[in-house]
Amino acid sequence: MKNRKRLLLMLALAVSVTVLAGGCDKLKKKEPATEKVTEAPTEKPTEAPTEKPTEAPTEKPTEAPTEPPTESETQPKVLTPAEEKAQETQFDQIRIMYAKDDVNVREQPDTSSSDNIFYSYYQGDQLTVVGETPNWYVVDVEDYEVNGYMSKQFVSDTQVEPKTDEERDQMIEQELSGTTNPEGSGDAQNDSVAANTAPTPSADTAATDAQYNVQTYAENYPVYATTGANLRAEPAQDSEIIKTVPSGSQLTAVGYTDKWYKVDMDGTIGYVNMNLFSTEPVQ
Repeated sequence: MKNRKRLLLMLALAVSVTVLAGGCDKLKKKEPATEKVTEAPTEKPTEAPTEKPTEAPTEKPTEAPTEPPTESETQPKVLTPAEEKAQETQFDQIRIMYAKDDVNVREQPDTSSSDNIFYSYYQGDQLTVVGETPNWYVVDVEDYEVNGYMSKQFVSDTQVEPKTDEERDQMIEQELSGTTNPEGSGDAQNDSVAANTAPTPSADTAATDAQYNVQTYAENYPVYATTGANLRAEPAQDSEIIKTVPSGSQLTAVGYTDKWYKVDMDGTIGYVNMNLFSTEPVQ
């Protein structure tokens, strides 16, 4: 009997604990579940495009006109022959160049006298250039032991066409009127300034002809000076000038070397540079 009471008591106690636990759960405040609020995406307000303010065109500043270069800036610096030669350099390799005009070759880089002219080239002739100074090219002239000088302004790196007959006729007219370039095609005109005061050599030039291997023509014929030239006592550029030959003059060729005519000028026998003469009359 006592055990039965104890069992009922324990059962009642268990029921009380169960009821008490349920009541506590009911007393516990139930918090509503919070749902994460999904915010509607906010569109970035579209700003009305703003027009770029139109700037008034700015005027290009007017530049002050540049002064033309002075003559000293456009013309080669004038140097004395000694100064030119002091700055002379030799090329490692020869250069093939061309005459831009009918140009003289000089023994010195100097145009103050015609006495140092020993050869000339026609426009378009090929040149063998071996060196230079500030204003001159040093050229190797075939069959001459010494090199000569040619002004750079009359020498071209590229091939040049020879003068036409019409151009030569015009050049001759200019020479006769005294309007030629003093160093170009009319450079030989400088020869005409030499005084005609030297004595006339003997007609017997056998010794000179033998020395320079002058050949005699079987038949004499006329030659004509295309520009002013010198009549010399020997067929050499450093020979004595015995007369001047005006442009257009007719002389009688009686002999020749590879570069010179032996001529009779009104009874005076002398020698003239072939490059300055033509077998056709000068108009």
